Amino acid sequence: MRNKASFDYTSSSDVGLNARLKTLKNAHNFRTITDYQHNGISITPYASHTHHSSHKPLINFASNDYLALSLDTALTQEFLSTLCAQDMVFSSASSRSLSGGFPIYDTLESHLSQLYAPKKALLFNSGYHCNLSCIQGLGTLTHTLFLLDRFSHASVFDGARNTHFKRFRHNDMTALEALIEFHHSHYERVIVVTEGLFSMEGDFGKINDIIQLKKAYPNVFLYVDEAHSVGVCGNNGLGIAYEYIKEIDFLVLTFGKALASMGACMLCNATQRDFFINTARGLIYSTALPPINVAWSNFIWSKIPTLNHKREKLHLLSQHLRSLLKEKGYAARGEAHIISLMCGDNHSAITLSHRLRECGFFAPAIKEPTIPKGTARIRFSLNAALELEHISQLAEAL
Repeated sequence: MRNKASFDYTSSSDVGLNARLKTLKNAHNFRTITDYQHNGISITPYASHTHHSSHKPLINFASNDYLALSLDTALTQEFLSTLCAQDMVFSSASSRSLSGGFPIYDTLESHLSQLYAPKKALLFNSGYHCNLSCIQGLGTLTHTLFLLDRFSHASVFDGARNTHFKRFRHNDMTALEALIEFHHSHYERVIVVTEGLFSMEGDFGKINDIIQLKKAYPNVFLYVDEAHSVGVCGNNGLGIAYEYIKEIDFLVLTFGKALASMGACMLCNATQRDFFINTARGLIYSTALPPINVAWSNFIWSKIPTLNHKREKLHLLSQHLRSLLKEKGYAARGEAHIISLMCGDNHSAITLSHRLRECGFFAPAIKEPTIPKGTARIRFSLNAALELEHISQLAEAL
Protein backbone atom coordinates (compact mmCIF):
# COMPACT_ATOMS: atom_id res chain seq x y z
CA MET A 1 0.00 0.00 0.00
CA ARG A 2 1.31 3.46 -0.89
CA ASN A 3 2.49 5.61 2.01
CA LYS A 4 0.34 8.74 2.38
CA ALA A 5 3.50 10.83 2.72
CA SER A 6 4.94 9.56 -0.54
CA PHE A 7 5.30 12.04 -3.36
CA ASP A 8 4.35 11.66 -7.02
CA TYR A 9 7.65 12.89 -8.42
CA THR A 10 6.59 12.43 -12.04
CA SER A 11 3.52 14.62 -11.84
CA SER A 12 5.37 17.16 -9.72
CA SER A 13 8.12 17.38 -12.30
CA ASP A 14 5.60 17.79 -15.11
CA VAL A 15 4.01 20.74 -13.32
CA GLY A 16 7.32 22.55 -13.54
CA LEU A 17 7.84 21.50 -17.14
CA ASN A 18 4.37 22.60 -18.19
CA ALA A 19 4.85 25.97 -16.52
CA ARG A 20 8.08 26.51 -18.45
CA LEU A 21 6.48 25.42 -21.72
CA LYS A 22 3.55 27.77 -21.14
CA THR A 23 5.99 30.64 -20.63
CA LEU A 24 7.68 29.80 -23.93
CA LYS A 25 4.34 29.66 -25.75
CA ASN A 26 3.26 33.02 -24.32
CA ALA A 27 6.52 34.54 -25.55
CA HIS A 28 5.97 33.08 -29.05
CA ASN A 29 9.12 31.06 -28.47
CA PHE A 30 7.81 27.47 -28.36
CA ARG A 31 9.70 25.13 -30.68
CA THR A 32 8.29 22.11 -32.49
CA ILE A 33 9.87 19.56 -34.82
CA THR A 34 8.54 18.90 -38.31
CA ASP A 35 9.78 16.33 -40.83
CA TYR A 36 9.82 17.20 -44.52
CA GLN A 37 9.89 15.45 -47.84
CA HIS A 38 12.79 16.95 -49.80
CA ASN A 39 12.65 17.43 -53.55
CA GLY A 40 15.40 19.60 -54.98
CA ILE A 41 15.09 23.19 -53.74
CA SER A 42 11.62 22.49 -52.31
CA ILE A 43 10.44 20.82 -49.12
CA THR A 44 6.96 19.59 -48.22
CA PRO A 45 5.74 18.98 -44.65
CA TYR A 46 5.44 15.25 -44.11
CA ALA A 47 1.83 14.07 -44.34
CA SER A 48 1.69 12.75 -40.77
CA HIS A 49 2.22 16.28 -39.42
CA THR A 50 -1.45 17.18 -39.41
CA HIS A 51 -0.91 20.48 -37.61
CA HIS A 52 0.06 21.96 -40.98
CA SER A 53 -2.97 23.15 -42.91
CA SER A 54 -1.18 22.88 -46.23
CA HIS A 55 1.20 20.30 -47.59
CA LYS A 56 2.21 22.13 -50.76
CA PRO A 57 5.90 22.31 -51.72
CA LEU A 58 7.80 25.28 -50.30
CA ILE A 59 10.96 26.77 -51.79
CA ASN A 60 13.51 26.24 -49.05
CA PHE A 61 15.30 29.35 -47.80
CA ALA A 62 16.47 27.69 -44.58
CA SER A 63 19.03 25.19 -45.85
CA ASN A 64 22.71 25.64 -44.98
CA ASP A 65 23.71 23.54 -48.00
CA TYR A 66 25.06 26.74 -49.54
CA LEU A 67 26.65 25.14 -52.62
CA ALA A 68 23.69 22.76 -53.08
CA LEU A 69 26.07 19.81 -53.21
CA SER A 70 23.52 17.45 -51.64
CA LEU A 71 21.32 18.08 -54.70
CA ASP A 72 24.10 17.34 -57.20
CA THR A 73 23.32 13.77 -58.33
CA ALA A 74 26.31 13.66 -60.70
CA LEU A 75 28.61 14.40 -57.77
CA THR A 76 26.99 11.66 -55.72
CA GLN A 77 27.37 9.15 -58.53
CA GLU A 78 31.02 10.06 -58.95
CA PHE A 79 31.60 9.51 -55.24
CA LEU A 80 29.93 6.10 -55.31
CA SER A 81 32.07 5.05 -58.25
CA THR A 82 35.24 5.86 -56.31
CA LEU A 83 34.14 4.32 -53.00
CA CYS A 84 36.25 1.37 -51.89
CA ALA A 85 34.96 -1.55 -49.84
CA GLN A 86 36.92 -0.67 -46.69
CA ASP A 87 35.18 2.73 -46.51
CA MET A 88 31.68 1.37 -47.14
CA VAL A 89 31.06 0.95 -43.41
CA PHE A 90 28.00 2.53 -41.83
CA SER A 91 29.12 2.59 -38.21
CA SER A 92 32.47 3.01 -36.50
CA ALA A 93 30.92 1.22 -33.48
CA SER A 94 33.30 2.92 -31.05
CA SER A 95 35.16 6.12 -30.25
CA ARG A 96 38.53 6.64 -31.91
CA SER A 97 40.17 6.43 -28.49
CA LEU A 98 39.02 2.80 -28.40
CA SER A 99 38.56 0.75 -31.59
CA GLY A 100 36.60 3.21 -33.74
CA GLY A 101 39.48 4.42 -35.86
CA PHE A 102 39.62 3.71 -39.61
CA PRO A 103 42.24 4.60 -42.26
CA ILE A 104 39.89 7.06 -43.95
CA TYR A 105 40.01 9.30 -40.86
CA ASP A 106 43.76 9.68 -41.19
CA THR A 107 43.37 10.23 -44.94
CA LEU A 108 41.01 13.17 -44.41
CA GLU A 109 43.06 14.64 -41.56
CA SER A 110 46.23 14.41 -43.66
CA HIS A 111 44.48 16.07 -46.59
CA LEU A 112 43.28 18.96 -44.43
CA SER A 113 46.67 19.27 -42.74
CA GLN A 114 48.25 19.70 -46.18
CA LEU A 115 45.65 22.25 -47.30
CA TYR A 116 45.97 24.29 -44.12
CA ALA A 117 49.66 23.75 -43.39
CA PRO A 118 51.32 24.17 -40.96
CA LYS A 119 48.19 23.31 -38.97
CA LYS A 120 47.27 19.75 -38.01
CA ALA A 121 43.67 18.52 -38.31
CA LEU A 122 41.61 16.59 -35.76
CA LEU A 123 38.14 15.32 -36.68
CA PHE A 124 35.02 15.81 -34.56
CA ASN A 125 31.43 14.62 -35.00
CA SER A 126 30.06 18.15 -35.53
CA GLY A 127 30.93 21.79 -35.15
CA TYR A 128 28.98 21.79 -31.90
CA HIS A 129 31.04 18.87 -30.56
CA CYS A 130 34.24 20.61 -31.63
CA ASN A 131 33.57 24.02 -30.10
CA LEU A 132 32.05 22.64 -26.93
CA SER A 133 34.84 20.12 -26.33
CA CYS A 134 37.84 22.23 -27.32
CA ILE A 135 36.80 25.32 -25.39
CA GLN A 136 36.00 23.16 -22.36
CA GLY A 137 39.43 21.56 -22.71
CA LEU A 138 41.24 24.88 -23.00
CA GLY A 139 39.23 26.12 -20.04
CA THR A 140 40.85 23.49 -17.81
CA LEU A 141 44.16 25.33 -18.17
CA THR A 142 44.82 27.62 -15.21
CA HIS A 143 44.72 31.38 -15.63
CA THR A 144 42.91 31.28 -18.98
CA LEU A 145 40.41 33.93 -20.05
CA PHE A 146 38.11 33.73 -23.09
CA LEU A 147 36.91 36.90 -24.81
CA LEU A 148 33.87 35.97 -26.89
CA ASP A 149 32.19 37.99 -29.60
CA ARG A 150 28.67 38.49 -28.31
CA PHE A 151 27.24 36.86 -31.45
CA SER A 152 29.37 33.71 -31.28
CA HIS A 153 27.56 30.39 -31.72
CA ALA A 154 25.76 28.76 -28.79
CA SER A 155 28.32 25.94 -28.77
CA VAL A 156 31.02 28.46 -27.91
CA PHE A 157 29.10 29.81 -24.94
CA ASP A 158 28.20 26.30 -23.81
CA GLY A 159 31.86 25.36 -23.88
CA ALA A 160 32.83 28.48 -21.93
CA ARG A 161 30.07 28.10 -19.35
CA ASN A 162 32.37 26.90 -16.55
CA THR A 163 35.42 28.92 -17.58
CA HIS A 164 36.51 32.52 -17.10
CA PHE A 165 35.01 34.45 -20.00
CA LYS A 166 33.74 37.87 -20.99
CA ARG A 167 31.73 39.03 -23.97
CA PHE A 168 32.60 41.95 -26.21
CA ARG A 169 30.24 43.89 -28.45
CA HIS A 170 29.87 42.26 -31.85
CA ASN A 171 32.82 43.09 -34.13
CA ASP A 172 33.70 46.06 -31.87
CA MET A 173 37.49 46.25 -31.92
CA THR A 174 37.60 49.20 -29.52
CA ALA A 175 35.68 47.19 -26.92
CA LEU A 176 37.88 44.15 -27.51
CA GLU A 177 41.09 46.12 -27.20
CA ALA A 178 39.90 47.64 -23.93
CA LEU A 179 39.19 44.16 -22.51
CA ILE A 180 42.57 42.83 -23.64
CA GLU A 181 44.40 45.83 -22.22
CA PHE A 182 42.63 45.50 -18.86
CA HIS A 183 42.91 41.71 -18.45
CA HIS A 184 45.99 40.46 -20.30
CA SER A 185 48.39 40.97 -17.39
CA HIS A 186 46.15 38.96 -15.03
CA TYR A 187 46.08 35.77 -17.14
CA GLU A 188 48.61 33.42 -18.68
CA ARG A 189 46.56 33.24 -21.87
CA VAL A 190 43.69 35.26 -23.31
CA ILE A 191 41.79 33.50 -26.11
CA VAL A 192 39.71 35.69 -28.44
CA VAL A 193 36.86 33.82 -30.17
CA THR A 194 35.22 35.06 -33.37
CA GLU A 195 33.72 33.65 -36.58
CA GLY A 196 34.53 33.84 -40.27
CA LEU A 197 30.89 34.58 -41.15
CA PHE A 198 28.34 35.04 -38.39
CA SER A 199 25.35 32.75 -38.71
CA MET A 200 22.60 35.26 -37.87
CA GLU A 201 24.01 38.70 -38.72
CA GLY A 202 25.52 37.35 -41.93
CA ASP A 203 28.53 39.64 -41.59
CA PHE A 204 32.22 38.79 -41.60
CA GLY A 205 34.40 38.62 -38.51
CA LYS A 206 37.20 41.19 -38.28
CA ILE A 207 39.95 38.62 -38.30
CA ASN A 208 42.70 40.89 -39.62
CA ASP A 209 41.92 43.57 -37.02
CA ILE A 210 42.04 41.00 -34.21
CA ILE A 211 45.38 39.70 -35.50
CA GLN A 212 46.80 43.23 -35.35
CA LEU A 213 45.67 43.46 -31.71
CA LYS A 214 47.07 40.00 -31.03
CA LYS A 215 50.54 41.01 -32.22
CA ALA A 216 50.78 43.57 -29.42
CA TYR A 217 50.12 41.01 -26.68
CA PRO A 218 52.23 37.81 -26.59
CA ASN A 219 49.73 35.91 -24.41
CA VAL A 220 46.70 36.55 -26.67
CA PHE A 221 45.49 33.70 -28.90
CA LEU A 222 42.89 33.62 -31.69
CA TYR A 223 40.12 31.02 -32.12
CA VAL A 224 38.04 31.24 -35.33
CA ASP A 225 34.92 29.27 -36.25
CA GLU A 226 34.50 29.01 -40.04
CA ALA A 227 31.19 27.11 -39.99
CA HIS A 228 29.30 29.32 -42.45
CA SER A 229 32.13 30.58 -44.65
CA VAL A 230 34.24 27.53 -45.45
CA GLY A 231 33.46 26.13 -48.88
CA VAL A 232 31.99 29.44 -49.99
CA CYS A 233 34.37 32.25 -49.10
CA GLY A 234 38.08 32.90 -49.42
CA ASN A 235 40.65 31.55 -51.85
CA ASN A 236 39.17 28.47 -53.60
CA GLY A 237 36.49 28.27 -50.93
CA LEU A 238 38.99 27.53 -48.15
CA GLY A 239 37.46 30.16 -45.87
CA ILE A 240 37.95 33.71 -44.69
CA ALA A 241 40.71 32.66 -42.29
CA TYR A 242 42.80 30.76 -44.85
CA GLU A 243 45.05 33.70 -45.73
CA TYR A 244 45.78 34.22 -42.03
CA ILE A 245 46.38 30.56 -41.21
CA LYS A 246 49.79 31.13 -39.56
CA GLU A 247 48.37 33.86 -37.31
CA ILE A 248 45.33 31.88 -36.12
CA ASP A 249 45.89 29.49 -33.26
CA PHE A 250 42.66 27.48 -33.41
CA LEU A 251 40.56 27.15 -36.57
CA VAL A 252 37.29 25.20 -36.69
CA LEU A 253 35.87 23.97 -40.02
CA THR A 254 32.46 22.33 -40.13
CA PHE A 255 31.33 19.95 -42.87
CA GLY A 256 27.55 20.03 -42.36
CA LYS A 257 26.83 23.21 -44.29
CA ALA A 258 28.51 24.15 -47.58
CA LEU A 259 30.23 20.75 -47.72
CA ALA A 260 26.88 18.90 -47.52
CA SER A 261 28.27 16.35 -45.11
CA MET A 262 28.57 15.79 -41.36
CA GLY A 263 31.39 16.44 -38.94
CA ALA A 264 34.01 19.09 -38.27
CA CYS A 265 37.69 19.49 -37.59
CA MET A 266 39.97 21.51 -35.37
CA LEU A 267 43.10 22.88 -37.02
CA CYS A 268 45.90 23.73 -34.59
CA ASN A 269 49.54 22.88 -33.94
CA ALA A 270 50.72 19.35 -33.11
CA THR A 271 50.98 19.93 -29.35
CA GLN A 272 47.49 21.44 -29.19
CA ARG A 273 46.15 18.52 -31.22
CA ASP A 274 47.57 16.06 -28.67
CA PHE A 275 46.06 18.19 -25.91
CA PHE A 276 42.58 17.96 -27.47
CA ILE A 277 42.91 14.20 -28.00
CA ASN A 278 43.39 13.96 -24.24
CA THR A 279 40.88 16.57 -23.04
CA ALA A 280 38.09 17.02 -25.62
CA ARG A 281 35.26 15.02 -24.07
CA GLY A 282 33.12 15.10 -27.22
CA LEU A 283 35.93 13.27 -29.00
CA ILE A 284 36.85 10.88 -26.19
CA TYR A 285 33.34 9.79 -25.26
CA SER A 286 31.47 9.84 -28.60
CA THR A 287 31.22 7.06 -31.14
CA ALA A 288 33.20 8.23 -34.16
CA LEU A 289 31.48 9.18 -37.40
CA PRO A 290 30.73 6.33 -39.83
CA PRO A 291 33.64 5.70 -42.23
CA ILE A 292 31.37 6.14 -45.26
CA ASN A 293 30.50 9.62 -44.05
CA VAL A 294 34.17 10.54 -43.58
CA ALA A 295 34.89 9.17 -47.07
CA TRP A 296 32.20 11.48 -48.48
CA SER A 297 33.73 14.45 -46.63
CA ASN A 298 37.15 13.60 -48.02
CA PHE A 299 35.69 13.37 -51.53
CA ILE A 300 33.95 16.75 -51.17
CA TRP A 301 37.11 18.39 -49.88
CA SER A 302 38.88 17.23 -53.04
CA LYS A 303 36.19 19.02 -55.08
CA ILE A 304 35.94 22.30 -53.14
CA PRO A 305 38.71 24.13 -55.10
CA THR A 306 36.92 23.29 -58.38
CA LEU A 307 33.55 24.81 -57.44
CA ASN A 308 34.15 28.47 -58.23
CA HIS A 309 31.17 28.48 -60.60
CA LYS A 310 28.84 27.60 -57.71
CA ARG A 311 30.43 30.22 -55.47
CA GLU A 312 30.06 32.86 -58.17
CA LYS A 313 26.39 32.00 -58.66
CA LEU A 314 25.74 32.15 -54.91
CA HIS A 315 27.40 35.57 -54.78
CA LEU A 316 25.18 36.77 -57.65
CA LEU A 317 22.02 35.52 -55.89
CA SER A 318 23.08 37.24 -52.69
CA GLN A 319 23.75 40.54 -54.45
CA HIS A 320 20.36 40.35 -56.15
CA LEU A 321 18.39 39.75 -52.94
CA ARG A 322 20.24 42.44 -51.00
CA SER A 323 19.64 44.91 -53.83
CA LEU A 324 15.91 44.12 -54.01
CA LEU A 325 15.47 44.43 -50.25
CA LYS A 326 17.30 47.76 -50.27
CA GLU A 327 15.11 49.04 -53.13
CA LYS A 328 11.99 48.16 -51.16
CA GLY A 329 13.31 49.91 -48.06
CA TYR A 330 13.48 46.83 -45.83
CA ALA A 331 15.77 46.67 -42.81
CA ALA A 332 18.08 43.85 -43.80
CA ARG A 333 21.43 42.59 -42.57
CA GLY A 334 24.02 40.41 -44.27
CA GLU A 335 27.12 40.72 -46.40
CA ALA A 336 27.03 37.35 -48.15
CA HIS A 337 24.70 34.35 -48.57
CA ILE A 338 23.00 34.78 -45.17
CA ILE A 339 20.56 37.69 -45.21
CA SER A 340 18.24 38.62 -42.34
CA LEU A 341 15.09 40.69 -42.66
CA MET A 342 14.61 42.42 -39.32
CA CYS A 343 11.15 42.20 -37.75
CA GLY A 344 11.66 43.27 -34.13
CA ASP A 345 9.55 41.07 -31.86
CA ASN A 346 8.95 37.33 -32.00
CA HIS A 347 5.27 37.63 -32.93
CA SER A 348 6.00 39.86 -35.94
CA ALA A 349 8.66 37.47 -37.23
CA ILE A 350 6.36 34.47 -36.82
CA THR A 351 3.51 36.25 -38.62
CA LEU A 352 5.73 37.14 -41.57
CA SER A 353 7.08 33.60 -41.73
CA HIS A 354 3.52 32.22 -41.90
CA ARG A 355 2.60 34.67 -44.67
CA LEU A 356 5.66 33.64 -46.67
CA ARG A 357 4.66 30.01 -46.23
CA GLU A 358 1.28 30.83 -47.73
CA CYS A 359 3.14 32.28 -50.71
CA GLY A 360 5.19 29.11 -51.14
CA PHE A 361 8.43 30.04 -49.31
CA PHE A 362 9.94 28.34 -46.29
CA ALA A 363 11.83 30.92 -44.23
CA PRO A 364 11.46 30.34 -40.48
CA ALA A 365 11.41 33.08 -37.88
CA ILE A 366 14.58 33.40 -35.80
CA LYS A 367 13.61 34.50 -32.32
CA GLU A 368 14.91 35.42 -28.90
CA PRO A 369 16.91 33.90 -27.20
CA THR A 370 18.77 32.67 -30.31
CA ILE A 371 19.31 36.36 -31.06
CA PRO A 372 19.03 39.40 -28.75
CA LYS A 373 15.62 40.63 -27.64
CA GLY A 374 14.03 43.01 -30.11
CA THR A 375 15.94 41.67 -33.12
CA ALA A 376 13.68 38.79 -34.22
CA ARG A 377 14.04 38.22 -37.93
CA ILE A 378 13.48 36.10 -41.00
CA ARG A 379 16.79 34.53 -41.99
CA PHE A 380 17.19 33.81 -45.70
CA SER A 381 19.84 31.18 -46.29
CA LEU A 382 20.69 31.08 -49.99
CA ASN A 383 22.05 28.17 -51.98
CA ALA A 384 23.48 27.75 -55.46
CA ALA A 385 20.53 25.66 -56.73
CA LEU A 386 18.22 28.69 -56.54
CA GLU A 387 17.69 30.90 -59.57
CA LEU A 388 17.36 34.66 -59.90
CA GLU A 389 13.64 34.23 -60.56
CA HIS A 390 13.21 32.58 -57.14
CA ILE A 391 14.86 35.59 -55.50
CA SER A 392 12.63 37.99 -57.43
CA GLN A 393 9.52 35.98 -56.49
CA LEU A 394 10.52 36.08 -52.84
CA ALA A 395 11.03 39.83 -52.92
CA GLU A 396 7.65 40.27 -54.61
CA ALA A 397 5.97 38.11 -51.96
CA LEU A 398 7.44 40.34 -49.26
